[in-house]
Amino acid sequence: MVTANQDWRPAAAAAVEREPFRFDYEDASTVEGRGELRTGTHDLAALRLERCLEAIAHERGKLLEVGCGAGRYTRAFLHYRPDLEVCGCDISHIALAEARAADPAGRSEYKLGDALDLPYSDQSFDIVVLFDVFEHVTDVNRAAAEVARVLRPGGAFHCFVPCEGNRRTIFSLLRKSRLLPIHRWKRDHIGHIQVLTTRRMKGILDTHGLRVTGLSFSFHLLGQIHDVADYWRREMLSRKSLPPWQRALVKAVSRAIFIPTWRLAYYEDTLRQRDPAAIGVHITCRRR
Repeated sequence: MVTANQDWRPAAAAAVEREPFRFDYEDASTVEGRGELRTGTHDLAALRLERCLEAIAHERGKLLEVGCGAGRYTRAFLHYRPDLEVCGCDISHIALAEARAADPAGRSEYKLGDALDLPYSDQSFDIVVLFDVFEHVTDVNRAAAEVARVLRPGGAFHCFVPCEGNRRTIFSLLRKSRLLPIHRWKRDHIGHIQVLTTRRMKGILDTHGLRVTGLSFSFHLLGQIHDVADYWRREMLSRKSLPPWQRALVKAVSRAIFIPTWRLAYYEDTLRQRDPAAIGVHITCRRR
């Protein structure tokens, strides 16, 4: 992930406000990857895991998760693929402390490191995976190059990338919205500093010797509605001046949207997994 408190420059994403940006990954409220994750729960988190497990089903050896956070996916890999040697890497001291605490037996090796400068030697891994990382880094090309560097020739790479610049999506309609500035909300609350597209990601990966062998999509209409509601809620509740009755109303409205969309989106995405009118992109590659 992007170095904590590192400046973001305007070229990173034209869709958000053009100003220096800082994000603190040592803030405990920003830590991702808490809790446990299992397949078969029919929600959007499980969908990412299921597609990744399918993509690496025939792979063997040593797996690295870049941007592992508090280790939810890493622990899931240990559960479903005990044959693999699983490692995790993240830029946040706090997140890694939580990951290690959740794995008292030390089944995974966790290292502190930036996605732009991974703390591993060349060709160290047979499999590299990442979820929601490329949109956080200041240089997507460099992050992809690092993945290719630590992956052995012929090795597998799988990633989930929010491509919030994709056309025919709610996000594209809200690109310049002042009422629902979803790109700014995502930047401010979770550090999304890149507005990517499927085409751009495929081009970057190919440039660095990562040949795309599989592509599917998620976060279609219902998932996008869920996402907008989620970040509207975060933005509203971050306003300290908001009266208690309005806070209660925001929570009630967002919950009314969350309950149906979180699982219904899973079924929509299963039916429409080849439809590119989505912001979630699952990409599988083979290292040349």
